[in-house]
Amino acid sequence: MKVEADMIDVQSWTERTMEIGFTTNEQFQIWLVTQGQVEVRINGTRSRLRAGMALMLDRGQVTKVERTDDSFHMKMLHVDPFDLVAPPLAEQYVTPFIEKIGHHMLHPAEPGDKAILETLHKVIRSLKKDSAFALLDATLQLVVVWRYWIQRPPVTRRHGQERMQRMISYIHDHDTMKLSLEDIAAAGGLSRAECCRYFSKWGDTSPLAYVQDVRMQRAARLLCETDSPVAEVANRLGFTSVSHFVQTFKKVHNRTPLAFRKQKT
Repeated sequence: MKVEADMIDVQSWTERTMEIGFTTNEQFQIWLVTQGQVEVRINGTRSRLRAGMALMLDRGQVTKVERTDDSFHMKMLHVDPFDLVAPPLAEQYVTPFIEKIGHHMLHPAEPGDKAILETLHKVIRSLKKDSAFALLDATLQLVVVWRYWIQRPPVTRRHGQERMQRMISYIHDHDTMKLSLEDIAAAGGLSRAECCRYFSKWGDTSPLAYVQDVRMQRAARLLCETDSPVAEVANRLGFTSVSHFVQTFKKVHNRTPLAFRKQKT
């Protein structure tokens, strides 16, 4: 489910809708776990988010969701911090901090974090209200969250982060094409061997295995969001053999495309 209020985007994710794999966020993000837990790699480092915790992410972070609980539920907030304040304030309180802080996990047991977690819940409740001031209230609350964020100490971007971002973006932008290891490595300015080492270090996977996962995630979306026959979905993803597509899909999702569609609808 997705709720939009102009500049603030709130998405709801469950174990059935959360996509497993790499992402590189283009906006400031906050993941607020309300039920269950999720295992995620943040710039190659594995972490676990439990119910009541939240993850704050600067622009340009490389995250990889690895596993969620069967009863998992999370709210994901996207916002451009430049939309939160007037331009003169943005020059002082936004521009200097973009892509400088990295990420931070909020724990309800920490007094300062607890207050911000409560503010995040207020943001979500405000956006649900049928009120002329709902967006204003949510924006003011997010300004408080941003103020907390920019007081975090700056971090040094991890070596290779930009290369990894470029390779992930290249794969997602060309997920209907038959990509080679050479294609992916070239996107990151690496040799084939270096490319493989990057994916192993950052996500415990191989480049081509990740390509397969991305294509099958797209296939899953097409099966759930359209009435297209399985053969048409296979063709849109560049498969010349329907049986090969079915076998590949089953390997990733543990069920056939038709069984998957029946379960999700």
